Amino acid sequence: MTEVRKVAHNTIIQTIGKAVSVIIGLFAFGLIARNLGQVGYGYFTTVYVFLTIFGVLIDLGLQMTTTKLISNPNNNEAKILNNVLTIRLFSSIIFLGLACVLVFFFPYPTIIKFGVVAASLGFIFAQLNNILTSLFQKYLVIYKIVIADLIAKFFYLGFLLLAIYWQTGLMGIIAATVLDSLITLAVLIFFCGRYVKLRLDFDFTVWLKILNDTWPIALTIALNLIYFKGDLVIMSLMRSQAEVGLYGAPYRVLEVLIGIIYLFLGLVLPIMSAAVAIKNFEKLKKVIQAGFDFLITISIPLFVGGLFLGQKIMIFMAGIDFAISGEIIKILLIATGTIFIAGLFGYAVVALNQQKKMIKFYALNALLSIIAYLIFIPIYSYWAAAWITVISEFFIMITALVVVNQTIKFLPDLKIIWQATLASLVMAIFLNIFIYLNFIILIGGGAIIYFAALYLIGGVDKKTILEITKLKAN
Repeated sequence: MTEVRKVAHNTIIQTIGKAVSVIIGLFAFGLIARNLGQVGYGYFTTVYVFLTIFGVLIDLGLQMTTTKLISNPNNNEAKILNNVLTIRLFSSIIFLGLACVLVFFFPYPTIIKFGVVAASLGFIFAQLNNILTSLFQKYLVIYKIVIADLIAKFFYLGFLLLAIYWQTGLMGIIAATVLDSLITLAVLIFFCGRYVKLRLDFDFTVWLKILNDTWPIALTIALNLIYFKGDLVIMSLMRSQAEVGLYGAPYRVLEVLIGIIYLFLGLVLPIMSAAVAIKNFEKLKKVIQAGFDFLITISIPLFVGGLFLGQKIMIFMAGIDFAISGEIIKILLIATGTIFIAGLFGYAVVALNQQKKMIKFYALNALLSIIAYLIFIPIYSYWAAAWITVISEFFIMITALVVVNQTIKFLPDLKIIWQATLASLVMAIFLNIFIYLNFIILIGGGAIIYFAALYLIGGVDKKTILEITKLKAN
């Protein structure tokens, strides 16, 4: 089976599995938002945003570095994976412990402070899960990650329903979230047994190699998260928890969409890294172009559809209390598509080992974004946060492309943009005429019309479809 077909089959499998997981996750999100309301969901958002800031210190860029290193046939896969897991475990304990102490010095309500302490355990499990995904991405068996996620999500939904039934409030919902991460970790460890024997490993020579490779990524991720999550942190300190909840709800949708796309990018990174290892830059350019075409075909209709269905989306998922969030999500969907493309170019930068060149851009972006958040969020609240997010993500997308172009002389063919735009306009006509129909019908009908129109105008490569649908054995 060719790599194109392997990636495509994995993408189809993970899309189906992830679709089920996302449906469960969004249903759970709706339950939480309805159960907690604007203020309570603001508390929930603040807990996880606070921990995410410390998660930057834990991350160290290890997931991308692990995928890159174990994809190199000259490296000892088991040695690297076990040492990375050890680094991740101890850094998680240290920095999340620090978060649990420092939160009591912030001017948050007591329930948020104890929520941070409870949720920190789930963060440790999630950080370990993040590393283990690298192994499955290397072997293009992403379906195992999907299976683990689905098993955990079904249990999570059950725990969540019990927490709501027993009226345990914020703490019960956090407990269900912690168990979700724990069950995912248990299943992934079981699956890893076929490939690697997991254990703690303290080979400090390997640690130095890993940290030397990862520190530029760690720094760029830290700077990236400063402007990506800085808006929510500043809102939690300068605006009401109700406003945090109204902004946090569509932001959650954005994060779900990004999580789905990054599973796809995780499959592409080992192929890009392998191409760089053998200096096959023509293959690398083809992979980047294919990824760009795919992400554009997803991003443009997402934005256009959001313009018509933004308010319906948020009311459907979170309830009438979050109707205003429907206007916010229209802006955030622009940022979402930009993040998709920036992620592709960012992974190409990592594969090319040029991540140090991005540091100055991330630093500048973080500085300007935080200044803008501090100036405009106190005045314009979530509207400022949303538009600044769009601008900052666009800046990173362009600078990552500049670095890729400087390294391998690559600029993407933009033909797919007008094709996806034209198909999206056809979809928009349908949505505008039948906007009174049921939300689910609009989503399904819009998607069918978009992809049919895209196919008819040549936006989908027919040869690629035939390649993907071949069922011949490897």
